Amino acid sequence: MRIGGLASGIDTDSIIKQLMQVERQPLDRFFQRKQTVEWQRDAYRDMNLKLRTLEQSAASIRLRSSLNTRVAQSSNEQMFTVTANSSVQNGTYEFKVDQEATKTKNISAGSITDKDSGIKFSASAKLNEQNSAIGDVSEYNGKFSITTYNSNGAKKEVEITIDTSKSLNDIMKQINDSDVGVRAYYDSAYDRVVFERKDTGEFNGKVIDGENRQIIFGGDTGFLNNVLKIKQENEQAGQNAIVEFKNPVFGNNEPIKIDNSRSNRITIGGMTFDVKEPTGGEFQSVTVSSNTDDAFDKIKAFVDSYNEIITEINIAISEPRYRDFPPLTDEQRRELSEREAEMWDEKAKSGLLRRDPTLSSVLTQMRNDLYTPVATSGQFNQIAQIGITTTSNFQDGGLLEIDETKLRAALQDDPDSVHQLLNSVASTELTSVPKNSRTAEQRREIESQTGLVGRLRSTINDSINQIIGRAGNENRTNQQFTLGRELISVDSQIDNFQRRLAQIEQRYWQQFTRMEQAVNQANAQGNALMSQLMGGM
Repeated sequence: MRIGGLASGIDTDSIIKQLMQVERQPLDRFFQRKQTVEWQRDAYRDMNLKLRTLEQSAASIRLRSSLNTRVAQSSNEQMFTVTANSSVQNGTYEFKVDQEATKTKNISAGSITDKDSGIKFSASAKLNEQNSAIGDVSEYNGKFSITTYNSNGAKKEVEITIDTSKSLNDIMKQINDSDVGVRAYYDSAYDRVVFERKDTGEFNGKVIDGENRQIIFGGDTGFLNNVLKIKQENEQAGQNAIVEFKNPVFGNNEPIKIDNSRSNRITIGGMTFDVKEPTGGEFQSVTVSSNTDDAFDKIKAFVDSYNEIITEINIAISEPRYRDFPPLTDEQRRELSEREAEMWDEKAKSGLLRRDPTLSSVLTQMRNDLYTPVATSGQFNQIAQIGITTTSNFQDGGLLEIDETKLRAALQDDPDSVHQLLNSVASTELTSVPKNSRTAEQRREIESQTGLVGRLRSTINDSINQIIGRAGNENRTNQQFTLGRELISVDSQIDNFQRRLAQIEQRYWQQFTRMEQAVNQANAQGNALMSQLMGGM
């Protein structure tokens, strides 16, 4: 604590504070610069979030299924359900399920617990502690094997160790964790064990007793046979699905029969059927019709998102910059009312991204992406052909508008061509060439073959990465982006200047202290002289 002016009567503290206010003005400008850079960084990051939202909106219409306007309805959804892709023509088809695909199973021939004992068996308790329920199992500490064959006919085999000091669940876990494709479990309600293939259908197996067995047991099977009551001959073989399909275009008397599907999900002519149970020998109808609502809504949502970001960018790069309104210092903010400070901040934050080259570039490139024709095999190669055009008012800055009637007609008549226009992919012969090695002609050809959505997503991602390089994101430190490094530099300047201010303030106090000492010495001399004069009178 310093106290000045005791000898001179001067308010030293007030004088030094006023002197330091003048000295501190460059420091205020450093803090204002830091605040401006932080605001600019946040403005860039906010713009990146909006660009990412647009990229996600574009991605939502990337898949063919997202623009599929075909709706398929089964006449009996308890027996099968159906979906149709955009290539299926509207009309009524017929479908019959002769047999559903099933899993191979082998179930205990009877209860594994001795009912007379009155003891309930537990699959999680040690086997050798449940003799009353399942009998003495001490003789079954051996090994048995399970063999299966996969869809390619390759043999799969696992050897299971029986340790009666462990639980039945421990033994079955060895099976379930193996790659033989078999699941084993104990059903306490029925008091039986079930072995089943994880996949439906008929697989290659081994002929045993004249039957094609698909879960083959080998080795020491005494535990399986005597304790779990699993017998090889009790296997219920899995079977393939058998279905028939009629397309009226080719005549209802020429059904297609499929009898080799291991799965209950079967695709025929662009329609995917999920079989649940046989149709009782009768054909059921499948009605395919158009519903453009979902596809239209997704495209409209994308256009709305595009218009929103276009508006945001246009505002950001044309917003006026008020250089006479720098960020407020803490002292200046205390002198203003809350409303005055808020209005000042609005002016100070205005124009932070004015004429930003990255944002101006993405704006121009996105327009080019949308308006450049796409090389497709469909009937549409320009966005205007499906009813999406720019507004007639040039002051809108390139906003899009939708002719709903035209877009719905395109989606209903040829959704596949709409998908090609939006989502075509360049040939792998071109894209397999490293970017740095591509010729100008190859780059133009890739651009021509790439759909509008792909072009936009590429442009947006490139711009996002450029902005991250300038303004960073939550995963980057200040050293890793341009504005962050500028903040580090400003912080360093602030630290250096604050040390300098401390030295200046110290110097002022030293100067005033020396003045006080001189005044005090003069006062002492004056008092001594006065005393001598008074003494001589």
